[in-house]
Amino acid sequence: MNSSSFLKQSVSLSLLLAFSLSPATADARLFGGKERKVRTATSESRAPGAFFQAFRKPDYELPYAGWEFPRKEVKANGFFKGNPKPSTEMMQFISVVRARAEKISRFGLTYKFGGDHPTEGGMDCSGTMQFMLSDLGFDDMPRTSYQQYDWLKKNRTLIPSKSIPDKMGGRKGIKPGDLIFWGGTYNSGHKVSHVMIYLGQNDDGKHYMFGARGKKKKGLFGNGVDIFELSSGYQKSLVGFGTLPGVS
Repeated sequence: MNSSSFLKQSVSLSLLLAFSLSPATADARLFGGKERKVRTATSESRAPGAFFQAFRKPDYELPYAGWEFPRKEVKANGFFKGNPKPSTEMMQFISVVRARAEKISRFGLTYKFGGDHPTEGGMDCSGTMQFMLSDLGFDDMPRTSYQQYDWLKKNRTLIPSKSIPDKMGGRKGIKPGDLIFWGGTYNSGHKVSHVMIYLGQNDDGKHYMFGARGKKKKGLFGNGVDIFELSSGYQKSLVGFGTLPGVS
């Protein structure tokens, strides 16, 4: 089985089908859960004391806390580095990334320049990536989008590109867990000014990514830090995409 087929089979169909639904329906059906009637504040079946729980401090704990990806030494494989065939650990890593993307998307966060933790009420693009990934074995991950781009470039896992492939997988294709970089989103003084993480593709060909976008951009759960659909094809501001160092 080639890496493209192997990766495509790894995509959670119920998860990605839920992405194409409205925020309320996606919230009810994500991961295959049956759609249920959401209780409101006026529901007579509301548990005693539930009203006051709405004022409790938000829980920003992420799933899979304590789990780390067993990063490997990046070895040369032709011009590029890395292994074109995904490992079992990589497939687990993709599942962790998707679970965390869903969790953070529910925090109700907006885009906030300079923000790198949900307690600030919002995060920027690179701060979101660092918050999601640093404790999974990537504590050396830089803070800004340009530094993250340079991090991949130095490890030769970056693929310069002006377009998103129609299909994921393959030696030079985009894969779940890859970082995607754009430039010119604001005057940063660098080639790269924006970063997101790729989640995968569903059966009808739609791609999905996660991260923080501008304040006017809303994702599938209605937030600025959320899951978004990613268009394939040429993108003028796209710089490239690539695998996190040590992931194969």
